[in-house]
Amino acid sequence: MITVSIRNLVEAVGEAEAFKLPEMSEGTGYLFDNVYRRLSRGEDVALSSLDFYAFEPEDLESLNGLYSEVFEKDYYTACAVASALRDTVPVCKAVAYV
Repeated sequence: MITVSIRNLVEAVGEAEAFKLPEMSEGTGYLFDNVYRRLSRGEDVALSSLDFYAFEPEDLESLNGLYSEVFEKDYYTACAVASALRDTVPVCKAVAYV
């Protein structure tokens, strides 16, 4: 029987090169954290909550490029991994003392 630690597996997937975020400028990172990440979680983002001095117009284009070249491309791979993890049935185990 093969035993797999789901916690270790999830950590390993998070550290995999394919799922690491690319380097971003400070402004693009701000937009990613305060807009994209929140919207992708279904949270509301009020325009009044944004610091428009924290990014440049080029950062918007950079984030758009990241989305189309990285996030959208890896979406299906990430969904397949997440689905496999969700479908993993936990195995009950008991400690036996002799």
